[in-house]
Amino acid sequence: MDIVRENNKELVKFSGGVVVKDSSLVIQAPEGSYNESQDVLVLVGKVIATIKERNLKAQKLLLEQKGNIAKAYGNVIVRENNTLLKADSVYLTEGTIMAYGKVFYRNIEDSMEVYAGFLMSTNDSTLIEEKPLIKFLRRDTLVVKAEKFHIENSSIRGYDSVNIAGGQMKVDADTLFFNEDSNNGILIGGCSIQWKDGDGKSDTLKFFLTEQNELDSIILLSEAFVHNKGEKNEILIISPRIIIKIESGELKYLRATSGRGIFKELDNVSTKSN
Repeated sequence: MDIVRENNKELVKFSGGVVVKDSSLVIQAPEGSYNESQDVLVLVGKVIATIKERNLKAQKLLLEQKGNIAKAYGNVIVRENNTLLKADSVYLTEGTIMAYGKVFYRNIEDSMEVYAGFLMSTNDSTLIEEKPLIKFLRRDTLVVKAEKFHIENSSIRGYDSVNIAGGQMKVDADTLFFNEDSNNGILIGGCSIQWKDGDGKSDTLKFFLTEQNELDSIILLSEAFVHNKGEKNEILIISPRIIIKIESGELKYLRATSGRGIFKELDNVSTKSN
């Protein structure tokens, strides 16, 4: 341990292995320093820490006693309960965690992975920004993209340029509201859906998932449009409400409450409309 003075400020330097312990944390690092005037402890090298219920690894860790803030830098890994967080840098405060850079987050209980440039999580909500992407990992993986996500309890909201891909289909919209508990969601604004043999459009789209994240059914609302060209027939329909089911990229079920459209048998090239 060396004690030096820089600009009339006392700086304590540690080397040869540092261990820091108190009631809420345990930290190990090869080297460290303590600035008395700023009340900041800096640990460098292969830092391993347990801060309350969080296990942390990093190349550098700053502990600011005044604000009770921990700042970790360099290949940061944070484990807590059933979650894993990796990032270039992470700030930890009481009840809040902020991650910057190349962010990866996994929630094992919810079978969910997050990729983003910024993530901020509090006790009751999570904000995800900077090219975020969410994966739901079950039997049929769903990939959801947007400019920003806000997660609160079991509700996920996506804003601006929402895109959902999975089950051999793709859906685009302006805004997403998804409830994990009930496994259903609503897309609002310029909704469009594409699958192997067709596509559909509407102002509002409601979708339901099975427990394996397979698409169960879709309801297109408000001037809905569906076009599908299969092996045996072609369907084009416009209606205020259309219910469809897609399996393995193919349209298996369609129901419209009213409207107009065209049904064409492709075998004999006859056309029916009503």
